[in-house]
Amino acid sequence: MTVEWVHPGLLLIAGAWLLLRRPGVRARLFNNLARLPLLRTAVLLHRTGLFCRNLGVLLGSGVPLPMTLRILVDMLGPTNDAPAWNKVVDRVRHGGKLSDALADATVLPPMAIRMLRIGEETGQLPVLAKNIAEFYEAKLQRSLDRAVGITGPAAIIVISTIVGGLIVSVMTALLSVTQIIE
Repeated sequence: MTVEWVHPGLLLIAGAWLLLRRPGVRARLFNNLARLPLLRTAVLLHRTGLFCRNLGVLLGSGVPLPMTLRILVDMLGPTNDAPAWNKVVDRVRHGGKLSDALADATVLPPMAIRMLRIGEETGQLPVLAKNIAEFYEAKLQRSLDRAVGITGPAAIIVISTIVGGLIVSVMTALLSVTQIIE
């Protein structure tokens, strides 16, 4: 059996891959990335759209609210907000209103909570939850389009700066060689 030399970079990539396969490591990485200013808004909009879309689908299918919330909390995965989501589930399971529990937990935007409160009071929670999801998904799409629109020109500026720096360094080296020869 022969042992061949393995590039250290490959070992690093393989180690990172194995670490990222662990749910706890992925959750911590996601939570840390979700705190960044540009990503925080997108993550909140995505989470709101995901929660409301699935809330509307499950309630519209006849699943009871406490069971729906338990499914949604499990679906949202391990995040920093997991204790707050669990408090929401417990409060609703013990007879509290969903909108009051969400308002105390502050895991969704206030406007979404107000709209869910209207849905609860009118008995149209599944329909209104789907409408809220559509609103926040459209808002997320606009936010992502804006970010992509900014990223393109910024990437062009960065790449042109790097290429310009390389050209200047090559020209400087050529001029210094020319001066040495003369």
